[in-house]
Amino acid sequence: MKVQARHAGGSVFELASSRHNAIADQSPEYGGNGLGPMPSEYMLWSIAACFGQSILFAADRMRQKVESLTLEVRADKDKTAQRFGAVTIAVGSAGSAAQLEKLVQMAKRYCFVTNSLSVPVHCIIEPDEPSAT
Repeated sequence: MKVQARHAGGSVFELASSRHNAIADQSPEYGGNGLGPMPSEYMLWSIAACFGQSILFAADRMRQKVESLTLEVRADKDKTAQRFGAVTIAVGSAGSAAQLEKLVQMAKRYCFVTNSLSVPVHCIIEPDEPSAT
């Protein structure tokens, strides 16, 4: 899997994957113009979407219907360490609490994003070769 980012002026980056495009910016309080979500917001969105899809996958495997599934992902920024501390995922559904708890426990096995964040992820940063112009 690969994504690419290209600086588009100010603090804006154009993002591209094999099928989709997006932009990221900083909010005005962090020096941007708010033209797109901040990268930290994308991270929380990614957690919410992945965990929600994992719940639906678990429900499908158990042949259960999930009604009005909602997720809220919260995290406080540690501005000194420049990272999030704990991330909280609040999951709600119109179904029974026992059913939802079983699906959440099963979804924990399937969510690629939360599983990646639950262990140290080694981020290797390397300079790219300059392109010939």
